[in-house]
Amino acid sequence: MNDKLRDLLQKVQSTADFSYVTFESVNDTNSLGDNALHCVCVWGDLEAAKLLVENGIELNQKGEGGFAPLNVALDFGHKEIADYLIANGADTSVIDAVEQFDREKYNLHMKHLAEQIERLEAKIQNECDGNA
Repeated sequence: MNDKLRDLLQKVQSTADFSYVTFESVNDTNSLGDNALHCVCVWGDLEAAKLLVENGIELNQKGEGGFAPLNVALDFGHKEIADYLIANGADTSVIDAVEQFDREKYNLHMKHLAEQIERLEAKIQNECDGNA
């Protein structure tokens, strides 16, 4: 994994939804099935999307709600990213897909987030105790 990609994946990992993902591979996902491309499509970061695609990220990964990165780019109004994804092989049959809620994936994701919150609270408490 090159430095630019590693830096981008660390930035994605710094978000709540990916805080528990280790990113040993560009295609690692959170419990909902979202990969890093879903995240950068929310941000509207075309250069980050290009970096991920150039490094082999799964363009058609189904994530939260059963949505692919193309859905996310379109939902957030990032047409330039959507056009780029389509030009690079994104499946256009997902456009206008209906959300598919998966309670099991959602519950697992929430469990992971709660664990992260507990770790952060413990870290803060330890730091406060050490500075007392």
